Order: sequence, then structure tokens, then C-alpha cells
Amino acid sequence: MSEQPDNNEQLQTTHHNNRRRSIRNLKLSRSKMNTVLALCAMLISAASFYATYLQAKAAQEQVSAAEMQLRTETWPWLQFSYSNFDLEATKPTIKVEIRNSGTGPAIVHYIHYFYDGQQFTDITDLMDACCNLNAYQQALQSAQAEEDNINFLKKFGWYVSSLPQKVLLADGDNFNLFTMQKSNFNSGLWNKIDKQRHLFSATACYCSILKQCYTTNDKAEISEVKNCSQKELKNTAQP
Repeated sequence: MSEQPDNNEQLQTTHHNNRRRSIRNLKLSRSKMNTVLALCAMLISAASFYATYLQAKAAQEQVSAAEMQLRTETWPWLQFSYSNFDLEATKPTIKVEIRNSGTGPAIVHYIHYFYDGQQFTDITDLMDACCNLNAYQQALQSAQAEEDNINFLKKFGWYVSSLPQKVLLADGDNFNLFTMQKSNFNSGLWNKIDKQRHLFSATACYCSILKQCYTTNDKAEISEVKNCSQKELKNTAQP
């Protein structure tokens, strides 16, 4: 009779310990489960972020590719040209032009010319500085005034010049800057200009229709600039 209480107490103690062990195991299981769920949530979040990143990157690449294609399709490329013979007219003719050899129209803001350390915005001023063009013009005007029944401009030869300010030049088009056909009356001046041409240089500033602006010179050296302000246009050294 005396051992019965001890057995009951031992059973109660064992049951109590088992219960505490079960509770502890349950807590550990819940803790592990929470950790697993947290890790899963982190992995899902990371995967979602990476997928979003890939989508954004792909979209940006598509936009960049579209912008590059549009830029290529609308890229103007201006080139200066000088010739001293007109093949169609088969006559010696000085012709200074700019040509748009690019794939899109160009808005020509201005051209600066350089000769003997001087800068000019009008090509006729350059021709006068090098070769005294004004004297030729005055001689023709005087001759025309004395004999108004004779077209001295046609008979003795005249020159044509243009100021390319805010000119829209389509791709493949030319713009005449200066033209002079050789004649007996102007041969001295014509020969002098043709001889001095290697001392001339020029720089143009122009923009595409997308407002991307460039400078180019008579050596076909192109540089991208922010805009066609006077500060952006740098003087070129005389050769």
C-alpha cells in the first residue's frame, strides 16, 4: 500500500515531462515553420524584383533601340564642296556648296568662314578680303550704269552668293554658297580666288529635326554640340 503513491507520482511526473517536451517540440516546429515561410517570402520577393528588373531593362533596351533607329533615320550630315568646273555647262565655274549627305533634313543655323586669321559670316566678305571682290562688283556696276542697254552681268560674268541662316536642307540636297563663272572680264579675279582656295576654311552649325546639333568643317570633321549658340561654334585654325 505504501508504494502506490510513489508510482502515481512517478507517472504524473513522466506525463508532465512528456507534455512539456511536446509543447517545446511544437514551439520549435512553429518557429521552424515561420522561418521557412519568411525565407519563402524573401525568395518570392527577390524573384519578383528580379523579374521586374528584367522587364524594365528589356523595355529600356527597346526604347533605346527605337531612339537609336529614329536618330539614325533622321541624322543629317553636312559636307562642304568646292569645284572649279561645271560639267553640265562645260565651263570653268567656281562653286562652293554644302551638301546634306545624311538620312534626315538639316536646319542650318549659320556658317563661319576663316581666312588669314579673320572670321566672316558672309562668304563675299571672305572673297573681298582675299581677292578684292568689291572692286569687281563696282566695276560691273559702273559699266552697267554707263551702258544700260547692255547686260554686263550676262556678258562679263557675275557671281551668286547666299547666306544660309535657318535654312532647311533636305537629305540629298545642295545649297549654293558662292558661284562665279569664268569670263575674259573676270579671269584675273577668278584665277586669284581659285588659287587662294586652299587658304579658306569654314565651320557650319546645324541641327536635326530631333534638335540634335552638330558642327562640321571643310575637312568633314563632325562634332556633336548642345546647340548652335555662338559659344558652341569654335574657330578653326587656318591650314
